[in-house]
Amino acid sequence: MAQRWIKATYYRGGTSKGVFFQKKDLPTSNQKELNDLFLKVIGSPDSNKRQLNGMGGGVSSVSKCVIISPSDRDDADVDYNFIQIAIDKPIAEWNNNCGNLSGAVGPYAIQEGIIKPKEGENKIRIYQVNTDKIIHSTFNVKDGKPSIEGDYSIAGVHGTGSKVRLDYLEPGGSGTGKLLPTGNVIDEIEIKDFGKINVSIIDAATPLVYLLAEDIGLKGTETPDELDAQVDKMNLIQKIRRKSAHIIGLSKSEDDAPMNTPRIGIVTSAKDYVSLDGTKINSKDQDITTRMFSMEKTHKAIMGTAGVNIGVAAAIEGTIPNNVKRKDSDPMELRAGNPSGIMTAGAVIESKDGKPFAKSAIFYRTFRPLMRGEVLV
Repeated sequence: MAQRWIKATYYRGGTSKGVFFQKKDLPTSNQKELNDLFLKVIGSPDSNKRQLNGMGGGVSSVSKCVIISPSDRDDADVDYNFIQIAIDKPIAEWNNNCGNLSGAVGPYAIQEGIIKPKEGENKIRIYQVNTDKIIHSTFNVKDGKPSIEGDYSIAGVHGTGSKVRLDYLEPGGSGTGKLLPTGNVIDEIEIKDFGKINVSIIDAATPLVYLLAEDIGLKGTETPDELDAQVDKMNLIQKIRRKSAHIIGLSKSEDDAPMNTPRIGIVTSAKDYVSLDGTKINSKDQDITTRMFSMEKTHKAIMGTAGVNIGVAAAIEGTIPNNVKRKDSDPMELRAGNPSGIMTAGAVIESKDGKPFAKSAIFYRTFRPLMRGEVLV
């Protein structure tokens, strides 16, 4: 087979890394052909779960591809499509967004000459194709290039960088069309071989299922390795996720639920724990403690869209996150304790026709371009 080299850039956005492509550089627009291409680029499927034969790194947060192009929309500057690649399965899913990599989209568009910048603060309007939503990315530009160095730090990334503010406009219904897909803030569902359990299903930036850690015999402060080692608990969490997917219409049955949506997380009241870098995280410095799960594994921080979601969910009266969060917490600066430290997110919730309406959500990230060149397929 002839060698094919394709222009690409490798970026870190938030706590994720991904291979960025311009749409014009891809050899096809056929999704099935692109799936085959992206799987080869990332190195999936890999039964060893290391992706040594590609650009992936053996965990879901670095098993990702992005397509960027100028937008034809009046309300956007660029179109952004996200593809999550499974590690040990030949699966490429286009059904969700990566909030972490969203932090790199605006800087990438300027770095690669798609958008002409101005000196100082720039706002890039992003059309997130997967979720049919608009995101505003605000960051600084110096000497015609995005500022990379800065003093802002995020949990899970060593050091500091230039801050990117992400404003998700009307993030509700990104996957199901409804902020509350079932119409309820809490639903009681029946899980085979377990029984009944309460969940809150919130669709803001991404559909996400919340459950109380204590309801399945967990503390909510466990490390990702400790959780992944509890196979029975992990299987139960996935059963709840797949059941919820079917309930909200994301799959025809529990068995064919996508791997990447809905996401799922456990929450508990703010508790002391030790982060992955050995830092002692005090309960008084948090408003809520959470552990999130992505592609059937415990995430080492919080997925970006899940960070947006928890800010919204905790601001909606009566949800499980709202019930357990610190009562004096600031809805614009919810501090969510996670395995890597503390992440801050905010939301503006209004009432519309007697129902909660997410007007906007705010999330902060950093970014860094890591490599520019060509990938071999």
